[in-house]
Amino acid sequence: MLNLMIIHSKKVNLVWQLLLLVMIAHTSFSQKITRGPYLQMSTPTSMMIRWRTDIPVASKISFGLTQNALNSSKSENLQKTEHIITIDNLKPNTKYFYGIASGNTVLQASIDNFFVTNPPVGTEQKVTIWALGDMGMGTEGQKRVYQQYLNYTEKTHTDLWLLLGDNAYAQGMDWEYQQRFFEYYQVDRLMKQTVLLPSPGNHDYSPTANNYRIEDPLVAYFSIFSVPTRAEAGGVPSGSKAYYSYDYANIHFVSLDSYGREDMDKRLFSQDSEQMKWLEKDLKANKQKWTIVFWHHPPYTMGSHNSDTENELRLLREGVVPLLEKYKVDLVLNGHSHNYERSQMIKGHHGLEATFNQKQHGMSTSTGRYDTSKDSCPYIKNSKVPENDGIIYVVNGVGAGNGGSQKSYPHDAMVYSNSVNPGSLYLEVEGNRLDAKFITEDGTVKDQFTILKDVNQKQTLKLEANQNTIPLQASWTGNFNWQHDNSKNQSVQVSPTVTTKYIVQDDQKCLQDEFTVKVPSVYSLKDFNLTSTKSGMSINWLTIQERGIVRFEIERQRQGSDFKSVVKINSKAKGQFSDKTLFYRYIDHILENEETVNYRIKVTDNDDFIYYSNVKSVNTALKIAD
Repeated sequence: MLNLMIIHSKKVNLVWQLLLLVMIAHTSFSQKITRGPYLQMSTPTSMMIRWRTDIPVASKISFGLTQNALNSSKSENLQKTEHIITIDNLKPNTKYFYGIASGNTVLQASIDNFFVTNPPVGTEQKVTIWALGDMGMGTEGQKRVYQQYLNYTEKTHTDLWLLLGDNAYAQGMDWEYQQRFFEYYQVDRLMKQTVLLPSPGNHDYSPTANNYRIEDPLVAYFSIFSVPTRAEAGGVPSGSKAYYSYDYANIHFVSLDSYGREDMDKRLFSQDSEQMKWLEKDLKANKQKWTIVFWHHPPYTMGSHNSDTENELRLLREGVVPLLEKYKVDLVLNGHSHNYERSQMIKGHHGLEATFNQKQHGMSTSTGRYDTSKDSCPYIKNSKVPENDGIIYVVNGVGAGNGGSQKSYPHDAMVYSNSVNPGSLYLEVEGNRLDAKFITEDGTVKDQFTILKDVNQKQTLKLEANQNTIPLQASWTGNFNWQHDNSKNQSVQVSPTVTTKYIVQDDQKCLQDEFTVKVPSVYSLKDFNLTSTKSGMSINWLTIQERGIVRFEIERQRQGSDFKSVVKINSKAKGQFSDKTLFYRYIDHILENEETVNYRIKVTDNDDFIYYSNVKSVNTALKIAD
């Protein structure tokens, strides 16, 4: 009996040893990335990278300026499955390759593993953005939408990726995010390279049943995404994982939570909610050229949801939209309604659909498509005429499917509505131009629009006495036709000999800048004569031709002092055009004290432009200096 027990014990130990060997082998060889990597909370000098592994391992990021030279690294020794590393002290607007490892074991490193740090705030360079909502359904439509976006952008790097809520169906559970979001998008280049800016939707809050408490720890969204709650990327600190702002180049982004409830059941649209108070502070402090705000529930829709009959949509329109208008927001992106709908540039419409009036609420009669079709000039916003500014609203809840509409579909404020095709929105912002394109699951662009700021300029410039040419630059990015020489570039150099007007237009003649370059007759005054007389210094000059000169002013400069006015002499042509040779003379009664004195002549024209002659020097011993 004893021998049998010993034999049994040896067999048990052998089994445990085999199990231990299997566990060791699994730990050594089976570790792999199951989620991500994905990029969060980028700045001009830092980048956060997150990923998940199947078993607890240490975290390590190696990085460098080329794929073959990942010479820098940052690591954490703590064994875990959720990995978050922020790389600091990076160069702005710079491409870095990176690899993910655990100790010396490389888990992922490829030509697609790179990120680009943010450009300095205010930079005018091109920014590319992908935006879509209601995408995490795990459908074939979701795959097609994603693939067609990749096909459309091809080798173009996408800087930012905006999530408009309902990111993982049907309850926003962690496993749903894994299967219906990450496993769809992490297989290709986009998630490895593009910074994610999320916002939550009602399906992201589903695990909290009827509570919907903002930032509820049961909501996987708040543990999956890292957002800049302390204004790490610009804006005003929100102190909340549910809403935040973010500066990138010359764009200010604001992500809001339209579903979560604060204490006392307050929501985004409640005027005394903490979110609404923060939103006004943030928008008021914003100095960026462009402002894009995004959240889940749309204030205008007649798709699968109805913004007239659904109370929360009506309250958003009544409570939030006036604040956005007050601070000149440019674009609002929403999801929730499983359609694509794009409004006109509108302002002041806070009531039901039937109260929308194009003449009262529409800030443009154009479709904004800017594609040579009828009435398709771009939307134009002018900072000097802020009362004409409006907002464009895009409902883009078709990242995985499209369907359903109301009896009054389409909404009267919409330029284009689509209840058939899933798709996503591609944005390009460069300088004072914003372009948007709705790319559908079949690869076609069903809708597009363009916004331009501060174009159609009229400028008056002057050619200085020492200039032969002057540069002119059109106020927009796009195509150009200069009328004087048919040039097609944005900038030209001109060399007028007389005052001349130059005009540049775009191909569709939607845009036109005018430049009046003034060429004053002061060119005949580059030189003047100084002659010593018994009475003092005689200052003489001729004008061969005068165009609008009002007066001449002789200025004198003594050693160690500034130029000071000696006398003002009105033009003999009295500010009109004269083709005669006109003679001017003035005697300056200076004392002989053996010092050098400088003279120049200041000329003022009808437009209060000022020109100067060259400077001549004379010694007060009445000897002209060379």
